[in-house]
Amino acid sequence: MIGRWLSRTDVFLHAYLVMVLGCVYFLFNFIEGISFAERAGESTLFRGAWLLLYVLLILHVAVDRKRFGVLLLHSHLYLAFVSVAVVSLAVSADAAGSSVKFTMYLMTTLFAAWVVIRCPVDRLVDILFRIGVAVLIVHVVLFPVIGSQWDYDPLHRPTVLGTQAYAGIFGHKNLAGAFLGLMALICFVRMLAGPRWQFGWSLLVMACHCVALAAAGSAGPLISMATTIALTFGLLLVLLGRRGAASIYWLGLAALALVAYVVPSDELYGLVGRSDNLTGRSFLWSVWPHFFWQHPWLGYGFSGFFNELPNAPVNELTRMAPWNTEFGSFENSYLDAFLQFGLLGGALYVLLLARALWNTIVFTFERQGTYWIAPFAMLLFVVIASANDSSQLLHNYFGCVLVFWCYFGPEARWQAAPQRVFTMRASEA
Repeated sequence: MIGRWLSRTDVFLHAYLVMVLGCVYFLFNFIEGISFAERAGESTLFRGAWLLLYVLLILHVAVDRKRFGVLLLHSHLYLAFVSVAVVSLAVSADAAGSSVKFTMYLMTTLFAAWVVIRCPVDRLVDILFRIGVAVLIVHVVLFPVIGSQWDYDPLHRPTVLGTQAYAGIFGHKNLAGAFLGLMALICFVRMLAGPRWQFGWSLLVMACHCVALAAAGSAGPLISMATTIALTFGLLLVLLGRRGAASIYWLGLAALALVAYVVPSDELYGLVGRSDNLTGRSFLWSVWPHFFWQHPWLGYGFSGFFNELPNAPVNELTRMAPWNTEFGSFENSYLDAFLQFGLLGGALYVLLLARALWNTIVFTFERQGTYWIAPFAMLLFVVIASANDSSQLLHNYFGCVLVFWCYFGPEARWQAAPQRVFTMRASEA
């Protein structure tokens, strides 16, 4: 009876997606009267919401345990990566404290696997589109209420629209930018591959997301979205057999890339209101090797570098910095992966990511379903954006979900694997 009820409801899927998308992150602060200066993770209600979702996820996995088990048994890279990550965590300085975050990280990967089993790509794209529309409406409506109550950019830099940054209840402009960039990309996919009648609505909603993204003042997601759209459209021309148009288009992109390479970096970053120090990222990336080579093979363990112990490695990083600030990552998912998991775990993670990208390419060329180009576009956005943020390794965040969703599926690989297994068993019987 419980399994029948769970299989009929979409509440769990919508709730989990809303939480990992970060669109209500600081709503918990409002409800409990906590200042924006405090992280939402300190909220009792926030922790309770995640605990409830974890319990429901375990129940859903239990209902689909047979298909879930088949999927995991065929995921050799994932099992190897998790094994190395567990060893890395076990030998870290703060194994007990970091194990909670690592468990949440594993739960996020299991949610991605569950989505592969239970939710087709077309349905997931439609759900994300609806969530994007609802959140956008709330985001705009709340602007007069909270737009002037919080400084979303401590450096007071104007956005490309000339306004001050506004991130709503996302709480941080990068969270808002990543969400709005992803939603604009989903609208773009619906325009390209969806029915003709929804082209106009998708274009309108995409334009609204782009305006909100520009108003958020987050340069990284803005650049990542534009780059992803350009590359996705080029791939679409190839898939549709438009050889002449594709050749001209890719030559144009190559020429544009050459111009970007020749033009001084200060001028390019100035177009989006930034400088070539990338808001301190250049310093972080320059000192990363110093810390990496102290634990090259197994790393510091998941979140082991940025733990809260008195002798945490991050304290040395704080002393080295030319300004007084607290760091939570090296602002690069790939550097963070090798720092946390070492050469062994980092190499496995890169292979896992490459396999995820390959799965999306195969899915795109097979052209299954309506939105067959969506997994490639969404994963490409995450891959590009992760060059200047740590989203792939954030537990309970959509960057992690999308990587493992594409690795486990997104659809074609799951449908093929169980069929081979059960066919083999039937023939043996």
